[in-house]
Amino acid sequence: MSSKATARWHRPDITGMRSLAIIPVVAFHAGAQFIPGGFIGVDVFYVISGFLITTLLVQEVERSGRVRLAAFWAKRIRRLVPALVLVVAVTLPISAILSSVLSWDTQARQAVASVLYVANILFWRESTDYFDTGGGQSPYLHMWSLGVEEQFYLVWPIIVIAAIWCARRWISMRTLLIVLFGTVFTVSFALSVVVTPVDPNAAFYLLPTRAWEFAGAGLVALLPLRRIITSRFVASTLVIAGVVVLLYGLIFLTEQDLYPGYLALLPFVATILLLVGGGGPRNLLSPLFESRPAVWVGNVSYSWYLWHWPLIVFAGIIFPGSGMVLALAAVLSLGVGALSYYFVEQPLRFHPFLVRSSRRTFVSGVAATICVVLIAGSVFIAGNALLRVEPLKSYAAAAEAVPANGCAGAVRLKVGADEACVLGDPEGTTTVAVIGDSHAGHWRAAFDRAAKDAGYRLIFRWKSSCPSFSIPIGDAKGIQDPACAPYREETSELLDAIRPDAVIISNAYGYFGKILDSDGNRLPLDEQREAWRAGVEEQLDEIAALGAGVAVVRDNPRMPYNPTACLSRLGVTPEDCETPFGDAQFMIQEFGEVTDEVISRRSVESFSVDDEICPNALCRPVSDRGLPIYQDQTHLSKDWTLTQVPRLAELMTDAVRRG
Repeated sequence: MSSKATARWHRPDITGMRSLAIIPVVAFHAGAQFIPGGFIGVDVFYVISGFLITTLLVQEVERSGRVRLAAFWAKRIRRLVPALVLVVAVTLPISAILSSVLSWDTQARQAVASVLYVANILFWRESTDYFDTGGGQSPYLHMWSLGVEEQFYLVWPIIVIAAIWCARRWISMRTLLIVLFGTVFTVSFALSVVVTPVDPNAAFYLLPTRAWEFAGAGLVALLPLRRIITSRFVASTLVIAGVVVLLYGLIFLTEQDLYPGYLALLPFVATILLLVGGGGPRNLLSPLFESRPAVWVGNVSYSWYLWHWPLIVFAGIIFPGSGMVLALAAVLSLGVGALSYYFVEQPLRFHPFLVRSSRRTFVSGVAATICVVLIAGSVFIAGNALLRVEPLKSYAAAAEAVPANGCAGAVRLKVGADEACVLGDPEGTTTVAVIGDSHAGHWRAAFDRAAKDAGYRLIFRWKSSCPSFSIPIGDAKGIQDPACAPYREETSELLDAIRPDAVIISNAYGYFGKILDSDGNRLPLDEQREAWRAGVEEQLDEIAALGAGVAVVRDNPRMPYNPTACLSRLGVTPEDCETPFGDAQFMIQEFGEVTDEVISRRSVESFSVDDEICPNALCRPVSDRGLPIYQDQTHLSKDWTLTQVPRLAELMTDAVRRG
């Protein structure tokens, strides 16, 4: 195809369509409530990329009979790498200054993964929830989508080359590509639908469950759209329908939905309608998509996408809780992205020195990437050096993960398919059982020592995110842990078998909004309180039937941010990380009130650390002795819980006496 023909094919409406992708994504990340489904803008980018890249590859084959793989990848490098390297190189030191030293190694790793286009794989392996807005978001989180797209760029031309090779022997290239793309579409879409309910993170981040969006667009790129869409009315209808479908997805999809799965068909179908309708005669919306503002936003969309998220994250760190500041950061990022587009992205993309030589492009891209790796290595080394110095050393120790459910270093008691830990004095004649979720787990060392001091045999059993009450719990997507219900049943069987003298219950109260009905649907909020109440009362009745005493460890204050991470930021004092008691009760207040009401009515012994952590209505992250109180946002540190051993021993003794 001649350059003149290529110019005729150029579709400015597609550039304008990119504004429909970037604006919702940026608005969603800035916290805009009016488009809760703004995250689907990434899918719009995918479909557009699949359509454009397939079109360009097929045109090159039909023009020259081959695909110049090195030239193709060199163009991708010149288009993507310069702006990306700049953003990561600027973001990393700023992020290190603003964030916890504890996270420097993670940030260095994420920066390297970003410039190597494997951030999506890293975030999947780290079990990073893209929709978690609890604070501490990575400034590189948005790089996951670039990883998926670059992996597509790596694989797709190889598929086309394989089709060329086979077509010379058997069938036409387009026919073979239709079969190949159709197979990829079918398998990948089926995989997405199957994996999404089971492992939402894998389905969200990884190419195999996203490839169908590129492949479906590739199928459309093989169609002679100008011969198929000849009516202005049909073209207008398709484009308008595409806008309507996209708006529906933006308004009605939310981060609580299981995504991508079949729901990703909404942005996919919407974008396909826009591409197909736009491939025919000029339609009613052509002036909109080809307008200078829409095309300009589309042109700068890549640089804007790169810059918007780090600036929003930094704004949230400096001015926490301010939605207006996040909105201003989003607007500012457009200006920064435009500067990046005009002074970095475009000049290097078309620089004669690079354009004339694929080898120079590759060498330059590798050199720039190595520079970022060296910066990341420096941050990694500096962070590890700082963590060997007090008080950061003690903060790092406090931030160690909650012990696994297993019984490392303890006697094991077989319970069904699982086990319980025998702690305290294994030969003691008085048996106390502690059950609950991870908010029992963080008390393990302290209860162990208290039981030893009292001469009690301690049976300790807990499971993360699985409260001891018989209440169905779902995560943010409404997905239940299938091991939770059996775990509770086996715990009840264990208590019935060992007949303890006392049972201590310790659960988190932060499950409000996560209670499900018997069909797995989220209960209305007012019904969740009653479900929790019924669960508490049922468990207390079961323990009473055993003739055992019972006590409840009330949930500890929950900071609105990670206090250990706050303490380990450069230049921060413990006073800077304090929070009002009311804010620390916000996430646990609903079920805390219900639990307190039930145990007060039954005269059940309770244990609280509210006064120790939050004297004078301010919750502090460090004790009077300089010990970090918290391990993370919700869990207590091992060293601080050990300061409560005398009180825990008294609690157990009182519970045994009541039995």
